[in-house]
Amino acid sequence: MRILVIGKNGFISRCFQDYMKRYPDIEVTAISARNEKWKYYNFHGYDAVYNTTGLAHDDARKGSREQFMELNAILPAGLAKKAKAEGVRTFINMSSLIIYSETSALGTEKIITSSTIPIPDGIYGESKLAGEIALSKLNDKNFRVAIIRSPLVYNENATDNFLKLKEYALRCPLFPAINNSKSMVYSDNLCELVKLIAENGSGGYFYPQQEVHICTSKLVKDLATANRKKMILTRIFNPILYLLSKKMLLIRKVFGTFAVDMNESNHFAGKYRVVSYEESIKRLVGRRE
Repeated sequence: MRILVIGKNGFISRCFQDYMKRYPDIEVTAISARNEKWKYYNFHGYDAVYNTTGLAHDDARKGSREQFMELNAILPAGLAKKAKAEGVRTFINMSSLIIYSETSALGTEKIITSSTIPIPDGIYGESKLAGEIALSKLNDKNFRVAIIRSPLVYNENATDNFLKLKEYALRCPLFPAINNSKSMVYSDNLCELVKLIAENGSGGYFYPQQEVHICTSKLVKDLATANRKKMILTRIFNPILYLLSKKMLLIRKVFGTFAVDMNESNHFAGKYRVVSYEESIKRLVGRRE
């Protein structure tokens, strides 16, 4: 089997390229999409094209609406049209749960199902949803479009807010105790899902996540415990956090509930979950088994 990855150096692409080294019988090639050279690359002979490109939500303050639409909607459609014309069986596209908005207010639940109507509240979600709509029009019995509505993808090399959370857990002794639920997926599990989609020529919508919803407070405590650090969860900060969360998106993103119903994520009978939550915690602190 041959898989062509669009996007060479991004976090998701690098995770997939590294993961697939354990399957020498599957050929994986990665090319950049930063220029238009992909238009002249031969897609013939590939079983699947996996698009990992796009502007991320953290770039919202830097990118224009036109740039977001170009990279998250127009480019994926162009790639898929070329793949279809050149005989590729499956096109796999990275989308995001942010098409349903970014988060929820503290103390409220936002549980997503396949019947939940996407209502993005920013240009990142809007552009990702526009890309999904354009791609869905290309799907037919001979060309399957798989759209991965991904939650936060984490591993020991993750950056941005997840890295900050990990660093906090390993350095500080106190953290707020707030009950919430989040969908997250360890990178190996996402990569295995992509492999299974490519192998089976599957189409449709996919909602990967760990076998359990993750509570932010428990995650921080679990990281500290795995690293043999003491961590006390306290509610003393909760009134202030609830008040600040009304104006601060970051607090809502960290402590709000934003999760997919587990029944929506049992793809391939859950076989894509090759790394459990508990094992992922060990890996995050360098205790891989």
